[in-house]
Amino acid sequence: MLPLARAGYTEQEVKDVLHGKYSPRFLNFRYHLLDRNDKKIGELDTVESGEVSMASLNSIKRTGRFKIKDKGEINWLTDRMQPHALLRMNDGKFIEFPLGIFLLSSPIREDKNKNIYRDVEAFDGLLILRDDKFESRYSVTAGTNYRAAVIDILTSAGITKHNIEQTEKVLPVDMEFEPGREKLYAINELLRAINFTQIYVDVYGYFTSQAYRSPSVRPSEYTYADDKLSITYPGMREELDLFNVPNKWVVVLSNPELEPLVASYTNENPDSPSSTVRRGRTIVDYREIDNIADQKSLDAYVQRIAFEASQVYGKLEFETAINPAHDFSDVIQINYSSLGISGKYSETDWTIPLVAGGKMKHSLRKVVNV
Repeated sequence: MLPLARAGYTEQEVKDVLHGKYSPRFLNFRYHLLDRNDKKIGELDTVESGEVSMASLNSIKRTGRFKIKDKGEINWLTDRMQPHALLRMNDGKFIEFPLGIFLLSSPIREDKNKNIYRDVEAFDGLLILRDDKFESRYSVTAGTNYRAAVIDILTSAGITKHNIEQTEKVLPVDMEFEPGREKLYAINELLRAINFTQIYVDVYGYFTSQAYRSPSVRPSEYTYADDKLSITYPGMREELDLFNVPNKWVVVLSNPELEPLVASYTNENPDSPSSTVRRGRTIVDYREIDNIADQKSLDAYVQRIAFEASQVYGKLEFETAINPAHDFSDVIQINYSSLGISGKYSETDWTIPLVAGGKMKHSLRKVVNV
């Protein structure tokens, strides 16, 4: 989640306004036009409607759709857009929440009521890494620091804004990527080898990754409850599907240049509905990988895939009033009495319609200790 405290207001003051504690909420939206270096070059007053979405499990995480009246002020090849949600506080002043920086497509123009409109699809900066590919075989030599290797690829794609957590781990052997391979794939493979999150772009345009921390050990960042200050709409939908959920994971490092490494993890937690104890049988997920930094990273990786696989069974979908503080892979506490739900969830997807009074859609997975 983005921090609620901003512009001199405390977290609680902003939360009270978001939940309409003293008066009805009032939200508005503003659109900054940026150049290719994310520098503001103006305001756009031609956006008729739009929405912004986050899908933390997708290769490109943040996307948008906008209907824009085309007055010729946008260079579709280079310019970018940064929407902001504006929340009016009790004193009448507004605070802003940036919603991401987007590259814009330039679809077919439509003439309507003597104006020209474009229905624009928009993508965060990961589009650059997806579209940029190695032209020849690319090698990262043994002994190279993983973070430095990631930054080298970012730099080769023209990206200088990054926030990659420090690490001392280095490649144990050379790592190669064939011609035509997406740079986004290469970066995520390097990050996986040290058990970092996939790379994502924050709301200010910084390419970001850090050591992975399971939602089971992360504190909840926000609470949605059906109490007197609830902004949750009725109609929450829960899906429970345990049929194919594994309860044992085995990962083997299979690389002829390295000593073989093996890591395994078994879910024996009696409180977990998919554990070997509860199911009375073992369902194994076996995988081979060809690159990992060390045994510690492999152990952490197998625990990570065990956790993520175990969350698939419990899915939750619901709508709230717009909350512009949501970001990448948020951890949320849900208290919903109609379905008897009270627990911690990790958010995989959300969509914010950029219209006052719009309903925000959420998709989450239940956090289960394994």
